[in-house]
Amino acid sequence: MGIAIAVTPVMPTRPCSFCLCLQEGSVFADFDLDGEGVVSLRRISFDGFGCCYPAAAAVMSREDSRELREAVAGDWVSEPRVGEVLRRFFGQAQGVLWKDALEEHGLL
Repeated sequence: MGIAIAVTPVMPTRPCSFCLCLQEGSVFADFDLDGEGVVSLRRISFDGFGCCYPAAAAVMSREDSRELREAVAGDWVSEPRVGEVLRRFFGQAQGVLWKDALEEHGLL
């Protein structure tokens, strides 16, 4: 099963580099970029679970960061390969996120 992904505007109350709406609005993930363009997860909110701020750094690989940045900039986040990047990232970061919420929302 794929991940439904859309870019959503960054809100002043939730500062970040970019925000993704996942699974048709049931999950919102706010991401930051470091000086080298590496993506990290700032916060993620899940319907039915609340807002999770990772206790430790949830950092994406350089290659996956490049792919996600290009998808956001080029407005092609709905491509299946972007879902694969996110699923890989959430799988690697599940130790600092809420694994039960990730599973419930089909992100693992």
